[in-house]
Amino acid sequence: MKKAGIIGGVGPASTLDYYIGIIEGYRKIKGDAVYPLITIESIDMFAMIDALEQRDYDKMAAQLLNAAENLTNAGADFVAIASNTPHIIWDRLQGKTRVPLISIVEATSDAIVAHAYKKVLVLGTKFTMRSGLYEIPLRKCGIEAIAPEADDIERLGNIVYPNLENGIVIPEDKAEMIRISEAYIARCGIDAVVLGCTEIPLMIHEGDLSVPIIDTVKVHVDAIVERLLK
Repeated sequence: MKKAGIIGGVGPASTLDYYIGIIEGYRKIKGDAVYPLITIESIDMFAMIDALEQRDYDKMAAQLLNAAENLTNAGADFVAIASNTPHIIWDRLQGKTRVPLISIVEATSDAIVAHAYKKVLVLGTKFTMRSGLYEIPLRKCGIEAIAPEADDIERLGNIVYPNLENGIVIPEDKAEMIRISEAYIARCGIDAVVLGCTEIPLMIHEGDLSVPIIDTVKVHVDAIVERLLK
């Protein structure tokens, strides 16, 4: 029986969604008489954000690789980072761990291709929206990914952090995120909106927007469950 290793804590609220989602997805296929094996290594979100703000990617990579090593030592057969933003430094992580890493960006890109979307809006943390995290891989698939403009990145980023990262959903913030998203949907001909921060699904749900959403937590959880079942 395989064991999943999850690097969590960035942030804590979405880590809970991963834990519950993996259990529910696994038992839906395997039956109620079994639970999946999961080990979670919860890291310091503030240390991660501090490294990001300083652009100290070596420090950030060291933190993540140490967490992955701890999970490997705990018997994990593979590791997934329960957050979008750390994938900004994916090239510093890939090939540096003793077990495979399951990418949220790769899983989400595959889902977007499978749905045949041609133009998507990417929401997320300020770091994610400024990084081209989804724009670059999706361009290779012939899909246009649009990040908000600078002013809107600032507004959306302030909604995500610190409140939403800590699991706090404020109705006025939700209304503002919907308003900004709908403006891009109308102006740019958006097919779907990528919830490119694992806390945004706490606030935005299917039906809140005039186009479908791509919930990166659900997509990543499905990929983790699939790997557990192999």
